[in-house]
Amino acid sequence: MSKDQITIKNAPIDWACTGKFSFTAGFGSTKAESAIANYAALIAPVVLYFLSWQNLGWTILQIVVASALALDMVGGVLTNSLGSMKRFLHTDQKLEVNWLGKLVGSKFLFPAIHFQLFAVPLCFDAAWSYAFFWYGVMIVSIIFIHFLPLYLHRPVALLIVMLSVMIGQTISAPAGLEWLAPIFIIKLVLSHGVREEPYRSEHEQIERQPSD
Repeated sequence: MSKDQITIKNAPIDWACTGKFSFTAGFGSTKAESAIANYAALIAPVVLYFLSWQNLGWTILQIVVASALALDMVGGVLTNSLGSMKRFLHTDQKLEVNWLGKLVGSKFLFPAIHFQLFAVPLCFDAAWSYAFFWYGVMIVSIIFIHFLPLYLHRPVALLIVMLSVMIGQTISAPAGLEWLAPIFIIKLVLSHGVREEPYRSEHEQIERQPSD
């Protein structure tokens, strides 16, 4: 077993990025991880439509935009939290990936291009300050976290997430999109920004070990 593949307290950890890179699942994803990355978020717009959106009198365009936002935010949280994606995001290997892979792997550029919240004042009854405020909070939070020691990244990111939930109750958001800003912060500050160990299933780890 290499130094990138260790087992601690019966938990196999594998940092080795092998195989083909996936934009949605990183390197070495299991079937379960791939399914979560590619399909789990589909439930979000369906649930939101039947619980809320169908009663708001939205246009077809607004439903489409809200659905795209839900898919992107929920899918992003799930994708960036996968062990296979953490393996890629926080590796120290020199990897040959295309421009899209390099973009996803950038700890500052990838969050910086997330302008999705600006679709809210364009398509819904919301002030532009809504998008500018939450975009600014996200950027400042990510910069701040990466100035901290690694062992503080997760608790500070969680503090920022909790504050965003609390602050979100006081900042006007369009009806039906109250969830959007906190999940935006979770996706980029916590899920993408925080390093966590890329665990593997015990069964898979055993299969990957070379025979003696």
